[in-house]
Amino acid sequence: MEYLDSFNIGDSKRIDKIMKELKENYPEINWQTQWHDYEDIKGNPTSYISLIVPSSQYGEAEQIYQDLKNEGFDFETSVFDQLIEEIVDFRDERDWQKFHNPKDLAISLSLEASELLENFQWKKSEEAEEDKMDNIIDELADVVIYALLMSSELEINLEQAIKEKIRKNRQKYPVEKSFGSSKKYTDL
Repeated sequence: MEYLDSFNIGDSKRIDKIMKELKENYPEINWQTQWHDYEDIKGNPTSYISLIVPSSQYGEAEQIYQDLKNEGFDFETSVFDQLIEEIVDFRDERDWQKFHNPKDLAISLSLEASELLENFQWKKSEEAEEDKMDNIIDELADVVIYALLMSSELEINLEQAIKEKIRKNRQKYPVEKSFGSSKKYTDL
């Protein structure tokens, strides 16, 4: 067997995506993964997964794999992947996925945002921060959890989506027009 690439054990969704793409589109290659455990310099146990193929198919497999990478196949992970995996594991341990379709996740996201807002009702911002910070933290976490679950269900790379939205906002709100202003971009 010959080595093509390796991945951190925490990148399981990324590995699954790569293997699915390779096996579906190039079934003539015997794509496999192999788990490795080792100790780093400090003696800490670490694990990773290697993408491997039979030696007789290495040349063709290497070319296919490099072409996919060069064509821009989304091999990238997101800073949110590990957190999403933990949230999904929590959900799946309770058999809740059947309730987590995009519509119901959007409703839940809105409801949690309303519960966050409720902490500020009839108070000055400073007063709410002083009196309700524990609730604010919990409700904000719920909002983010539902947003991450929704991005997972819709297979949206949230990190890339955020970066793209910032790029769009830079165009809508150029510094020279929007600096210090709360006006919407259509009113600048």
